[in-house]
Amino acid sequence: MKKRLEALEKIERLQKQLHDLAVWRLNALGRERDELAENHREMWEALGRGVAAYGPPAAAAMRHIRALERQIAAAEAEVEAQTRRAIDQGARAKLADRARESVDARYREQRQRKELADLIEDSLRNPKSSSA
Repeated sequence: MKKRLEALEKIERLQKQLHDLAVWRLNALGRERDELAENHREMWEALGRGVAAYGPPAAAAMRHIRALERQIAAAEAEVEAQTRRAIDQGARAKLADRARESVDARYREQRQRKELADLIEDSLRNPKSSSA
């Protein structure tokens, strides 16, 4: 049972690390998406001002804006997928934690029973030590 407990502790640590990694990746993707949205907003502002509002610069700016919109859409999809992966990893980490807790409780109970049995056996072997 001790080996099983040690194995579950390793699995639990690994699942927690995987969950932390998934959350870290989700945060990184969220930052990338926010940067793209900020660039998109800035491009629209720049398009409305000065020389970039007319002619070839305006066409180039519109192409860049459309490219940013495609990137933002892709980033949104990636954030949603990563959110699902992070939730799944969190659930796995929680299951591993519960399994480890269950085995740990059974292992402690088993050890306590063994210790109690050893104490009873020792007291039966030495009856004089119990009658003081």
